[in-house]
Amino acid sequence: MKNLKVMIITNMISPYRIPLFNAISEIGDFGFRVVALAEKEKNREWRINKDKIKFDYQILPGWHLFFRVKKREIPIHLSRKVFKALLGYKPDVVITSGYDSIAYWQAFLYCKIFKKKFILWNGTTLLSAGSIKGIRGKIKRILVRGADGFIAYGTKAKEYLEYLGAKPEKILISTNTVDMEYFQNKVFEYRNNESFVRERARYPRYLLLYVGQLIKRKGVIQVLKVLDYLQDPEIGLLIVGSGPQEEELKEFFKEKNLSNVFFEEFQQQDMLSKYYALSDIFILPSLEEVWGLVVNEALSSGLYVLSSKYAGASYDLIREEWNGEIFGPNNIKEFATLIKQTKEQIEDTRKRRKAISQHACREFSIERSEKAFLEAIEAVLQI
Repeated sequence: MKNLKVMIITNMISPYRIPLFNAISEIGDFGFRVVALAEKEKNREWRINKDKIKFDYQILPGWHLFFRVKKREIPIHLSRKVFKALLGYKPDVVITSGYDSIAYWQAFLYCKIFKKKFILWNGTTLLSAGSIKGIRGKIKRILVRGADGFIAYGTKAKEYLEYLGAKPEKILISTNTVDMEYFQNKVFEYRNNESFVRERARYPRYLLLYVGQLIKRKGVIQVLKVLDYLQDPEIGLLIVGSGPQEEELKEFFKEKNLSNVFFEEFQQQDMLSKYYALSDIFILPSLEEVWGLVVNEALSSGLYVLSSKYAGASYDLIREEWNGEIFGPNNIKEFATLIKQTKEQIEDTRKRRKAISQHACREFSIERSEKAFLEAIEAVLQI
């Protein structure tokens, strides 16, 4: 496949995608280029360490808009350079990370005109999808039914593609993931630092952790409501993130006179391991979530994870009563009962940290995700 060229078109090159793209570039026996529609989106504060990028990439110039509508954040990227990028590189296989951008449809059109192969890389589920009926649903079905192959990250994403008309045999399931060993090693290093015991003693005996944006669909207010309901001084909560809901959360915290809630602001990836190391239980309370890569990070760190039933990651990463639980964040009493139960079992849970981390790093690795991409590319070339 040495003369083969593969192009991935995506919204931006986020830090957690760099290890995957590096692996594809290194292992794949073909030309490989990543085209990003933007350097960064308005709701992202992360820094991109370009020194870590080992693959060929291009960031297109264009116009960038960002809207918040109800529970959704809608980034829009418009570029006149998409077709130029395609015609300049002449890829034989094009992979897009969705269908919600004009650029992805331009890539689809390029493949149809020049008889190239088109792969849709999808994470959307029926739990997180927008409109799937009416004219929007029909438009989505056009691209899905015209694609040559699919990479679905997770079983729920596969179900969604099948619902839109994709043939099951064309769908390869990949795990959406991060560099799991990075978090495993960093957390181990932090927990074995001589200052760790002293720093951990600053917090309550049982420490919960949330990492992510502070926006309504993430459901962080639900966790604060649970703490207000429980009124347990032995339970603490670390909130690592920022966003437009931050002031509302802090007002609730003050109004209810809650204690042991620590707002830690947004942290870059190299600082996150500290919070995973300090914590006992990770909570993803989202009311809507395509996947939830923080679940990957938490599991690789050895944490027991309480993951929302609305998150795609819950159904592929969580083995209930072993490395976590799947729950409904809207029922405060049931949510509170779950936290009480995990608190009572915390010593047993702490003993499983190493096993949870090793299992996560083995089963949800970058290597497994990269393998699915290579298999998908090989499969469409046989059509």
